[in-house]
Amino acid sequence: MLARLTSAEYSRLEPSLEPIPLIFNSVVYEADAPIDYVYFPESGVLSMLAVIDADQRIEVGLTGREGLAGMPLFLGVANSSNQIIVQAAGTAVRIKAAAALSEFEHGGTFHDAILLFTHQLFLQVSQTTSCNRYHPVEKRLARWLLLMHDRSASDSMQLTQSFLSWMLGVRNQAVSVAAINLQSAGLIEYSRGTINILDRRKLETAACDCYHVIRAQTDASFDY
Repeated sequence: MLARLTSAEYSRLEPSLEPIPLIFNSVVYEADAPIDYVYFPESGVLSMLAVIDADQRIEVGLTGREGLAGMPLFLGVANSSNQIIVQAAGTAVRIKAAAALSEFEHGGTFHDAILLFTHQLFLQVSQTTSCNRYHPVEKRLARWLLLMHDRSASDSMQLTQSFLSWMLGVRNQAVSVAAINLQSAGLIEYSRGTINILDRRKLETAACDCYHVIRAQTDASFDY
């Protein structure tokens, strides 16, 4: 997202930008916690989880280098409504909330990019909610793996059955069956908490149309 800024905008922000690693499974924000920083992934993937109870989560959206974490801040909300975790390791830059809001109030490219991402994220959340309600687990798993693959620099992903059940909102057993079916078809390899994508083209065929709908919504601002 920051690559879209004008040189003048980036020059204003640059002194406030802090590079940080994104460590797999680490927490960026807890639900209801203050948004002290805004995070811009350069690589890796951040997952937004709705917290149902102490032991239950469900993913409502994800973002990579096309977006940011901390979007509610620009809508006048100081706390994160969701838990944000690192779904795929990588790097990011972060900026203190006050500095990000100050630049947002200037208008210009930064302001417009934030609003565009907000719109895209809303559409992604809407499509994911419908997908999780109506489509078979196997197609949902294929859709989710493709969205991750778009934002990841690797064909390999660290995942566990319990983690995948959060992502898809189903029981571990259902995820296991779906993963085994995709593996039997030669699309993925799943072993010891790692999924390797073997055939991207066939995985796209196996996914529901929701993948293509979500991708189309981000193509305009995402250099795949």
